[in-house]
Amino acid sequence: MAATQPLIPDDVEVAPDNSPEAIYDVLRRAILSGQIAAGSDLVQAKVAAEFGVSRGPVREAFRLLQREGLIVSQVNIRARVSELSAQEVDHLYGLRVVNEALALRVSVPRFSADELERLDELAQAIASSKPEKFDEWESLHEQFHQLLIAHCGSSLQTSLTLWSDFTERYRRVYVADRSGAWILGSREHLLVAQECANRNADAAVNILAEHLGRAGLTLMAMIDPRHEPMLVRAAMEQVTTRT
Repeated sequence: MAATQPLIPDDVEVAPDNSPEAIYDVLRRAILSGQIAAGSDLVQAKVAAEFGVSRGPVREAFRLLQREGLIVSQVNIRARVSELSAQEVDHLYGLRVVNEALALRVSVPRFSADELERLDELAQAIASSKPEKFDEWESLHEQFHQLLIAHCGSSLQTSLTLWSDFTERYRRVYVADRSGAWILGSREHLLVAQECANRNADAAVNILAEHLGRAGLTLMAMIDPRHEPMLVRAAMEQVTTRT
């Protein structure tokens, strides 16, 4: 499957030196946003021509993308964007369930009145958003989940942001599904915001874990119904079981 569309969107500014890091950043965003689809071929010469550079910086950018698992190198001159994987979903959502639950538990008693008001505003906006406007929905969704982890410390925030970034292309699949699972998921943001306002960390964490877990389980069933969701199920059990 060849990627025929331009790799650089009109509204994206690239560093003037077109360094490997700048090329990597543009390609990474395009892959995670779905602009470059899973399974697409990336040819060094084509990418270099579009950026106006030699193959050297592109080769290094490919190396960085491969290190993150976003592309698979085929030969020295080309690579392929990694396919959507139920195993990756299990891994990423397992990490998110456990660690976002921890981050939220720390944050609930520390939310300010303004933060709680903003959580409710974002949850309301998410619940009324349309799947056809994914970029708008994604922006609201990202802001909501970032605010949930506002008080867990910079190190954990950095890891959670990275894992959330990696699930963006999966969220596009989830939201595009017309079975309605995403509608329930969108409404759950309201419940999380409400329990945060009530300072009920246990309830907020349980809803969040079920919210993330359901998304992961739904995606795995869509991608590969035969996959056993071992990590997500274990993560949900660990987080939501209370004595």
